[in-house]
Amino acid sequence: MLSQKIKRSSTGQFEVTYEHLPEFKLALNFNPIIQRFNLQGNFCLLHWQAKPFGLRRWGIYDGEKDSYFACEWNQVEVLKNPRCLQVDEALVTTVPTAVLCFESASVLPAMYTRIG
Repeated sequence: MLSQKIKRSSTGQFEVTYEHLPEFKLALNFNPIIQRFNLQGNFCLLHWQAKPFGLRRWGIYDGEKDSYFACEWNQVEVLKNPRCLQVDEALVTTVPTAVLCFESASVLPAMYTRIG
């Protein structure tokens, strides 16, 4: 699996690239979801990266740290129950538009990425 590079563009916004795929860039903006659902403090938003096919991973935005983490499908452990959140795709043109929200949670880096 090729390694991802994650760059923070702004608060709640990130770019995901791959060194060996110079034409690929996944721009992520969590702000429409954060604003729509008035999320504050310590929460995590989990989503499945839409592309590139064959290299997709789980992505986790940690609201308190304003950080984004990506991990393989078999390296996520969830310790809390989520809330399903989605914004109207007719009004929001950025991704992601649907996430699982874990309130009062943080990303705990370990052998497995934990949300708890």
